[in-house]
Amino acid sequence: MSFRKFPITILLLAAVAACAQQPKTFNFVAPNANGRVILPPGNDWKPQSIILLDDGTRPVIAFMNEASHIEMSVILFRNDTSAPTSESCREAVIDPILNNLANSAVVKNIAKATRPQAKGPALAVQSYFIERVGDTPIRQQNLFGFYGDRSICAEVHVSKALYVSADAPQLESALKLFRFEPGYVPVSNDYSTIGTIFFAAAKNFASAAVYYQRALDTLGSSAANTNTRRFLVDQLSMSYGIAGDLADSRKVNEDAIAKDPDYPLYYYDLACADAEEGKANAARVHLQQAYDRRANVLPGETFPDPGADDSLLKLKDNTQFWDLVTQISASEKKDSTK
Repeated sequence: MSFRKFPITILLLAAVAACAQQPKTFNFVAPNANGRVILPPGNDWKPQSIILLDDGTRPVIAFMNEASHIEMSVILFRNDTSAPTSESCREAVIDPILNNLANSAVVKNIAKATRPQAKGPALAVQSYFIERVGDTPIRQQNLFGFYGDRSICAEVHVSKALYVSADAPQLESALKLFRFEPGYVPVSNDYSTIGTIFFAAAKNFASAAVYYQRALDTLGSSAANTNTRRFLVDQLSMSYGIAGDLADSRKVNEDAIAKDPDYPLYYYDLACADAEEGKANAARVHLQQAYDRRANVLPGETFPDPGADDSLLKLKDNTQFWDLVTQISASEKKDSTK
């Protein structure tokens, strides 16, 4: 299924701003638990990567401070450790790391503590210094902080390679920027923002689908949410489709059509799924249904050009289907010049 440009909405603008050169903040949340970390921690911290691990339950986001060259990662994960405590979350993460490092690295100055914070829960802290890995000197200082309760562990990791003792205050300052709010209940816009970061910035479509699905599930059924719901269904469908999950992509659109039959891109996405599966007749029917409803695209959105769609191009050798594609493309180009 093809990657399309999506509508210019408040949701999209918020997500893109979160990864821009001068990022605004957003709520970093897990798809399966309460709590949030407001990120980025400041304007000097630039996003480096975002991934979703452990079957879509453990989001990981990384930043780099361009002035100090300190790296920071924030990880949220379900607390399946031995106890509902910050210390239990810490041991579950750090003990395996140190065990692995013992086989290949020289690790010094291992220390742990529990630190109260001016705001929010106390952190279970761990630090260690990696002198070298094998024969390669890296001189990396690592500082971790953990919060844990019955449902979630929140982790921050700050580190610096080629560390010298004068860097210690900067690492401590970076750790203090971490604020986890365990009582926060994520809302649909939180999930959709992270979904769009995965979709537009990371091009990680399977992970985008996890968050778009949560955004849709928590949106609410008010008529005032119709345009947002259409946006989310379209993004979720594309995320599933590009990730190769055509069955779920198809189901999302079929369920949406049953409740909201007038939005054209539900049908367009079904035509793309049909084309991916070589179903020319079904693709032709769905594409015609989409085009018949083209006046109902969202504000700022345009009807896609089917002649430039990678999915639909797979049926270019089917004369009946491609005649329809050619007619629609020509009509849309003619309308755009008026």
